[in-house]
Amino acid sequence: MGEEVAVDHDRYREWLDLALDGALDGSERAELDAHLAACAECRHEQAELAALSRRLSEAVAPVRAGFTGEVMSALGPAPWEARTLRAWRLPFALLLLLGGGAAALFGGAASGLDPAGRALGAFLALADLFGAALIAGGGLAAASWRGLGLGVGEWLGASPLNLVAAGILVVGLNYLLLRLVRRTARPAGARALRTPR
Repeated sequence: MGEEVAVDHDRYREWLDLALDGALDGSERAELDAHLAACAECRHEQAELAALSRRLSEAVAPVRAGFTGEVMSALGPAPWEARTLRAWRLPFALLLLLGGGAAALFGGAASGLDPAGRALGAFLALADLFGAALIAGGGLAAASWRGLGLGVGEWLGASPLNLVAAGILVVGLNYLLLRLVRRTARPAGARALRTPR
């Protein structure tokens, strides 16, 4: 007696999904049809998938005009959007102070080189420094994230214990973030309840 060849039903089930979307090429479609002619189990699967696809297409609910705008207007502003201009005064002032201090340092250092054009030279040197820092920082950040991703992937794949530890860390960080969000959202909600309308 000859041995029976094992049939890869998983592949044919995947092809059934692709056939519903019309994503099979001609040879795959012909192979699938030949398999369906001989396999009752896959024919049953095909019938169930076709029925499910019909039900899903019938269950699509029409969206009324303006629905997206209503949803977006009902959403509250994000915390960074809700900050007023007054809340940004301190960071902006610190940026100006640090930038002014850097310009003064460069101006003082450049005064020994060319007394006539030291202010303009200092400003141009500072602008060049910021431009170079942005370019270098962007490249360094991209390389760092890529390297960090490779390192983390290697560390996670080294041991199942590492994967469990990473899962616990992620769950713990999510818990802390949730606590922070709830803590910051609670006073705003309490103020809204106390405010008379």
